Amino acid sequence: MRTGWSTEDYAAFLDGLRAHADSGYRDFQIKLTPGVDKGHMLGVRMPALRSLGKEIAKGNPRGFLAVCGSDFYEETMLRGIVTGLVKPESYAEFLSLADGFLPYVTNWALCDCFCAGLKYVKQYREPFFEHLDGYLAGDDWQKRVALVLMLDYYLDSAYIDRVLERVDAVQSTAYYVSMAQAWLVATALAKCPEPALRFYRHNSLPDETHNRAVQKAIESRRIDDKTKNFLRTLKRS
Repeated sequence: MRTGWSTEDYAAFLDGLRAHADSGYRDFQIKLTPGVDKGHMLGVRMPALRSLGKEIAKGNPRGFLAVCGSDFYEETMLRGIVTGLVKPESYAEFLSLADGFLPYVTNWALCDCFCAGLKYVKQYREPFFEHLDGYLAGDDWQKRVALVLMLDYYLDSAYIDRVLERVDAVQSTAYYVSMAQAWLVATALAKCPEPALRFYRHNSLPDETHNRAVQKAIESRRIDDKTKNFLRTLKRS
């Protein structure tokens, strides 16, 4: 809960972060996060990172973000956690915070944790929804960020048609984009069944992504057996 963050303060903090490292957990976690080099992961467990993020946010989170490094996966994860906990003074600052984390999103875990923690989306839902079009026009990780944010904050009657329209427009074969689309559509089926079922019947998704969306729904405990049986008939060969 520091009120100021100098480079020396951050160096001391990083030493403390290393003290939480668990090499066994690192070896397990590295298998789940492709693209992260083992030498750039300490092996700090997520509950510890979330606790640290909350403590930082009680002090001077903006000062922390100004000095936060990115040599280690955990540093970047903390940047995402703290970014989501900063109470923005305006919509402009909220956009600056959200946009500012995008360059750091290089794997699914950073993406999904950041999106889940960006709670102030709820305060700026309509203008931010339109802003997500820029993410959808960006690289594959920006696309995934937009998709997961829509999944987390926009699956309701007010937005579902516009969400599904945007999902349908994403024509990517990138695995983590495709999986985010499938996850979103399957979750939409549980929350907004009628429009989502229409989408399953008629969409322009690549066949592989469509089939993943079908499989995700079939595996869901929130979808009834009758609907699952119907979805099986929609699989594409």
